[in-house]
Order: sequence, then C-alpha cells, then structure tokens
Amino acid sequence: MNRRLKITLMGRVQGVGLRPTLWRYATEAGLAGFVRNTPAGVWAEVQGAGDAVERFRDRLRQHPPPQARVEHVATEELPVQPGEQSFRIERSQASGDLLIGIPPDLATCPDCARDIHDPANRRFGYPFTNCTCCGPRFTIVHALPYDRERTSMALFAMCPDCRAEYEQPADRRFDAQPNACPVCGPQLRLLDAHGDPVATAQPLATAVELLRQGAVLAVKGLGGYHLCCAADDDSIRTLRTRKQRPTKALAVMFRSLEDLRAQCAVDDAEAEELRSFAAPIVILRRRPDASLSRLISPDTDDLGAFLPYTPLHHLLLDRLSPLIMTSGNRAEEPLAADEAEMNELLGTLADGALVHNRPIVRRCDDTVLRLTDSRRLFYRRARGWVPEAIRLPFGGPTVLAVGGDLKNVFCLTRQRQAILSQHIGNLDEYASLSFLRKSVADLERLLNVQPEIVAHDLHPDYVSTRFGREQSAPLHVEVQHHHAHAAACMAEHRLPGPAIAVTLDGMGYGADGTLWGGEILIADYRTFRRAAHFKPYRLPGGDAATRHPARMAWSCLVAEEGADADALATEFFPAWPDADRTALRQMVERGVQAPWTSSAGRLFDAVAALLGFTEPITYEGQAAIWLQTLADLTPLPAYPFDLVKTAEPWIISFGPALRAIAAERRASVPPSRSAGRFHRTVAAAVVAACRSLRHQVSINTVVLSGGVMQNDFLVGLLRAALLENRFAVYCHELVPPNDGGLALGQAAVALARFFS
Repeated sequence: MNRRLKITLMGRVQGVGLRPTLWRYATEAGLAGFVRNTPAGVWAEVQGAGDAVERFRDRLRQHPPPQARVEHVATEELPVQPGEQSFRIERSQASGDLLIGIPPDLATCPDCARDIHDPANRRFGYPFTNCTCCGPRFTIVHALPYDRERTSMALFAMCPDCRAEYEQPADRRFDAQPNACPVCGPQLRLLDAHGDPVATAQPLATAVELLRQGAVLAVKGLGGYHLCCAADDDSIRTLRTRKQRPTKALAVMFRSLEDLRAQCAVDDAEAEELRSFAAPIVILRRRPDASLSRLISPDTDDLGAFLPYTPLHHLLLDRLSPLIMTSGNRAEEPLAADEAEMNELLGTLADGALVHNRPIVRRCDDTVLRLTDSRRLFYRRARGWVPEAIRLPFGGPTVLAVGGDLKNVFCLTRQRQAILSQHIGNLDEYASLSFLRKSVADLERLLNVQPEIVAHDLHPDYVSTRFGREQSAPLHVEVQHHHAHAAACMAEHRLPGPAIAVTLDGMGYGADGTLWGGEILIADYRTFRRAAHFKPYRLPGGDAATRHPARMAWSCLVAEEGADADALATEFFPAWPDADRTALRQMVERGVQAPWTSSAGRLFDAVAALLGFTEPITYEGQAAIWLQTLADLTPLPAYPFDLVKTAEPWIISFGPALRAIAAERRASVPPSRSAGRFHRTVAAAVVAACRSLRHQVSINTVVLSGGVMQNDFLVGLLRAALLENRFAVYCHELVPPNDGGLALGQAAVALARFFS
C-alpha cells in the first residue's frame, strides 16, 4: 500500500549536503516527492510503497551526512498525491524567521582531499576545492539564507563544468555554494615583505621554499591569517621574537594523523576530534621520545596540534610538515582578516604573505580544546563551532549578553537558542572593542533580531560593561561574574537548578565590592548566595600583582608567617630588593593599593612563586600552567586546610597548606611533590565544603566553572572525589569554563529574571 510521509528536520541541516543525500536515498528507493530548505530546517515529503518509505526513513536516521547534526525530526502522514513520479529538490524558502541559523565552516572532506591529490582530476593541486560536505560557510556569507549570491563567492562566476555539478542533484557538489575550480575560482598569490607580488608561476611551491629557508609567512586561511613558519628552533625563535611571545605555546599543524602520533599520545577520541569537520586544535600530551622542538611549548609537556582543514593547508603540509600555525595578529589584537590588516604584519612580523582573492567576510579564529575522559573541554570555541546554537532550558525575548573583558565572546538569544560569537579577544585593545561593535551589529543583522534585554557584568569599570550600557534596549541587566559562570554551566546542560556552583577563576567583581575568585555559590538562574569562598589575601599593587606572582606569594607570607615572612622572602626571592619588599609590606598591612581578593587564580600564582616561578608572567595563566606541569600526578596526601563555618559565607583557608609548602621549600622537598599535594589540597577542601553544604541545603548537584577549571588535573581530582561522594557533577562541554563562556550565563540569568 502506498503512503506519503512528511519529514521535518531541525538542527544543523543546511549547507551540509542533506538535500542531495535525501534525493539519493529517495531515488534509490524508488520514491517520489520533494525536499526543500525552509527558515526552520529541512522539509521533505516522500511517497511510495510503505516498506520503501520505512527503509528511506531508517537509512536517513542511521546514515545522515557526516557534518549534519539533526536535533529534531517530526513526521506526519499525508494523503497520497496521485501522478507524482519522481523526487525533486525544490528552491529554498527565503521568507520568515531564519531559525536554522548560519552553518559553520567545515574542514576538507576525504573526497575533496582525494581530488586535490589525484593527477587525473581537474582539481588536482587546487587549493580552493570543496563540495556540499565541506568548505567555508560562516566566514564567507553576507546574508541569509546561505546561497552563493549572498556570499563572497558571488565574485566568481562558475564555469560550465562547475555549473553542471552545482545543478545536478546526483553530484556531491550539488548546490555547494563555494564550488569552484582552477578555471573559474579564487587564485593564490605570493607577496613579499613590502606587499608587492612575487614573480612566480608557482606561489605555493615558492612559499614552501621560503619557509624551508627560515621565513615567517602570513598565510590567508578561512577566517583570517596565520603566521606560519617551519618547526625548527631558529624559525620558532624568529617568530617568537617578532611577535613578542617568549613562551606562550604555539599551535603546530601536521600533515597526517600518523605524523602527529610520532610526537604526541593520541587516543581514539582525540583522533576522532582531530579528523572531525571542525578540525580543532587539540591539546595533546607530548610523547617522551618526541623529536619536535621544545620551543613550541616550553612551559608544558603538551602540544596544541591540528590537522589540515583546507585544501591549501593540505597542499602546504604535503611539501613541508609540520608547520607552526599561530594567529596572525599582534599580542591580543584581533586576527588579521583583510589585506589592510595583513599589510600591518608585513615587514615586522612576516617576511611575506601567501594570499588569495576570495574575501573573508567574517573573521574567525581556530577552536582550541582538550579531551578529558572523552569530553570536550573548550579553551576557545570558534571555527567549526561558531555560530552553532546552544539550546537553552527556557526561552523569551532576544537578549544580547556582552560577556567580559578577557577572552570576550558575546551571545545573542533567539527563542530557546543561544548563539555565541566567535572569539573577540581582550577588550583592553581598542581594535578588539571595535571588532566587538562590528560583530554585534553583524550578527544582529544576520539573525534579523533586535535585543530587548542587554546583559553585562557587574563590574562598573569593565569595557564590556560600558559597551553594554551604551546599547539601546528596554531592559539592562547586571549579572555578577561568578553567577554568570555558574549559570553558563547549568544552561549548557539545561539543568533546572539550584546547584552548588564551584566557580574558581582569576578575579571578578563581587557583590560586596571586593574581588572574588574562589567561590562556592548556591545558585539558580535568577539568584545566588555566596555560601563559601577561599580566604582573601591582599593584592599588592592591584593588577601589577597579576603580572608578578611573587607579589601574591609575599602577601600570603605576610598573612600566614607574620614575623618570619621577611626571612622566608629573602630565602625564596633573593634578587628582590629589600626596599621593594618593604614597600609592598606596607601596602598589604595598610590596605593601600592592595584590595582584598579571594581569587583561586592568585592563590595558584602564589604557590607557583613559592615553588620557584619568580619571573613576571608573559601571558595570562602562565604561573598556574607552570605549577600544573610541575605537579607530581601520583597519589599524594593533601596538606591540612581549615573550613571555618562560624559565619556565612564560610571561609576555606589554605593557610596551613601555605605554611607547609614554605617549610617543604626550606627542607628541599622536591617542588613537584609540593605542587602535586597542593592540587590535591584544593580538591579536598572544595569537596569538604560541598559535602557540608549538601547537608545544610539538601542540594546534590555540583557545577564546576571558571578559568581555573581549565586545569584538567584539578578537574579530574574534583570530579572523581565528588562522584565518589555521590554528587551529580557537571563540567563545561559546549563552552569554555573561562570567560569565553560568560555570555551564555549572562543571557540565561537575564531571561530567567524576567521571562522564565
């Protein structure tokens, strides 16, 4: 008996080859009907023999396109329409609310990789090869829906061969908006240090030869420029000197997974992530016998590694592998994405540039993540993931959440969707603030939304707060920094709340006007209370103490060792002038230019300094990263600590641990042992506080958030101990625990306060 079935699919279902896949499955099953894109997803109707319809539905469920992410499928039986003989792909509907959003950029698929390596293929060696399953999306689209005339590929008229592929449903390049070939598509050029064209018929081969000779090149990618050099010591030193990046880890791209495995330990889940459509930078453990330069990541035993994700990368790495690929920018400025910005890199940072003539509409940096127990821990959520929506536990009017000042990412909501922006950067740079302004306006236009609520941080002096207050909207909402962290973790797991929220980070403006950062909150989406926090210490010199960990160590010594602090400081920091130490003691004791902070990040800085990290930091989190790398990972006893419950909020004091660490340093105990014990002490103290709070408030759910939760050793200890104590434990898996996830929490709090 014939039947007709309507199937509606929602999620990441456009720009990923779903329509030609449905056409192929329906045609092979002998079914009639149609498929079309709609503002809400993909709508298909199939008609034919009942068993054939069921086989079609089963095949679609079991074998969707690899890049598709089908979040919801609705089916409806319809009356059979007589006379329909074939299955067709209909034109997209461009009207209505575009709930489907914008597809992310997709890494080169295996079929296209084979094309560029096949001498018999007309795309052999062509660096802009793509198909329906791969290629640029987010970074080339001007407006929605995603069709060629609304992308930067509109500049390139397809040749007859490409046009035939584009219009043939059986072809894997059917409706592939960036479709191109050497005859009709974008082309490479090589520029010298002055921005002048280099006379060469083979710009890619010439670029590789320059890299072999030690040059640093700006290479134009999907969402901006990389600074690229060979992975030898001399080239890396040149890049570091020019970029003024003495020790912060650099990303390294390998030709193949096999090459990467020779340098790093890679498990099955990490291999799958590396080869995924998102092709992120994955933080991996360096093999003990690795031959790769230690200058790539001198502070850690990790490597940020990734595989080629564009045909251009494949062709480069075929000739020279591995290559250092770091963001094409200065310090914390936004990624260079156009020729004017690229020219600023030439002559100072780069000796030349490998460029092409396909405009980048929207800059987007590389995603960086680590896998812990096969779960994603994002450090930066960007290419391949942006602008994929995160489903919220509740909906409401559109919210613009502007995030924080560090690692800025903003968020726009639409019904129950939260769309987070690409990585903006640190807003102390004017260029980053300008990027934020343009990006907010751009995403509002693309999504066709006007915010009714603007959410921002509580800190009155944040650049992001001032920006948020400037935005026109009926409602403005202040959200305390650590409440936003907690709400972000709750929202991504769609938890109902309340939860015990362990939020450990650098510093955020507290409800009492002091600087918080080692917090345990009882939080739901609307409200929170500060149930416990790390013992506060003075921050001598304010922000200067974040750059000089020894200052924080000195503050802790003054508080915990009293009269013995000077003798210890003389022993631990012999190069520190007595006059400087005296001036800082006066700051601490008088509370002048030395605000209180409960920051977990500053506590880690202090312990790092006590154990030997005495230089100023050159990038955020450097001392804590050093301390984690130093730590002995074997089971060790925790130091003593105090959980003071005489008043609320409770105080978690690591004074006993700090005194023990100082004593071990004087006794020449290996610093690695002390570092390992300190990590276990923090975990033990937090778990003890959570257990006591559970007894008090009868809440068994714990969420872990804040920048310190990037420390996978500490998170592993916390999670294991909390699970052992039968807590339900949630860590970030969709957004970073650092301030890159803050906007999601701000948005959730704003919606909950007014509309949930």
